Amino acid sequence: MTAAPLRVAFAGLAHSHPHTDAANALALGAEVVAVQDSDGEAATAFAERCGARVVRTVAELVALKPDVLIATPRPEESLRLLRGLHESDATMPVFFNKVVAATDAQFATWESALESVRAPVGTASVLRFAPAVQRLAEEVADEDIIGIRVHVQHDNAGFQLPGRAWQDDPARGGGTLVTVGVHAWDLVDSVVPGGTFDPTSGWTRRSTGSTTRSEDAAGIDGLLRRPEGGRPVPAQVMVTGIPGPDRYAVDVLTARGLRTVELDVDAPMEQLGFAGLVRALLEAAPAGRVPAPWAQARTVVGNTIRAAAFARAGQASRGA
Repeated sequence: MTAAPLRVAFAGLAHSHPHTDAANALALGAEVVAVQDSDGEAATAFAERCGARVVRTVAELVALKPDVLIATPRPEESLRLLRGLHESDATMPVFFNKVVAATDAQFATWESALESVRAPVGTASVLRFAPAVQRLAEEVADEDIIGIRVHVQHDNAGFQLPGRAWQDDPARGGGTLVTVGVHAWDLVDSVVPGGTFDPTSGWTRRSTGSTTRSEDAAGIDGLLRRPEGGRPVPAQVMVTGIPGPDRYAVDVLTARGLRTVELDVDAPMEQLGFAGLVRALLEAAPAGRVPAPWAQARTVVGNTIRAAAFARAGQASRGA
């Protein structure tokens, strides 16, 4: 007897990821059942491409009983979505695409609202599901890590487009240091799980004539303090949004030598983890689980916000 396809629903179409997620879900044999978004025209176009139906509210979405919900709300819609999940008594796994919080205030409000939600909630960068990153994490799991360096690059021009300008706003979507930086901190956490970042120095830069509201480049140094204690791990992170191709690279220094991974940006579906994320969602959903659950993800979100605030404060104090 052939099992029925898993049913995936979407709440929010704030940026490009839901479109990629839907295509991957369909390719893996799932069914896209519904979409909800405040932009009715965008929701209709999405539904037509995926063979789904448009619903107006979160309650209607939950009533369809999808096996998993992929959420990509705009920042001002995140709390409304969480309240909708609570009021509808939703229990299906819910995965939030980045970014769920960009400031300390947003982080605190998010966690407070999340406490009343019964559904398992997770969030992560897709890079956590990149095969090369997962292999690296396995290879160094039992090694003595003595340092880590990460560089993430994603042209921030797309974040300045009219419909996505909130992503370039530090107070709303976090700007380059958060929107791009969250990828870096998920890479760091993949190698040093649960490590809390204690920043020691940081900088930001805008290029001459830049139109960004945030920064074109930033660097943060500090120490990762493991939850189990022991010697902290020095970490260097560089986040850039300059013109040009993406780059996602990790150097891990261990007692046995240097391990380096640079992801293949020319094969994003598999090599950057887009397909891996959806595969993990569909594998976990029947058991009522979600990849990168909040208990794990909160460290990454906290590190991202802390590093961004520190680098920007340091730059402001220098008057640059």
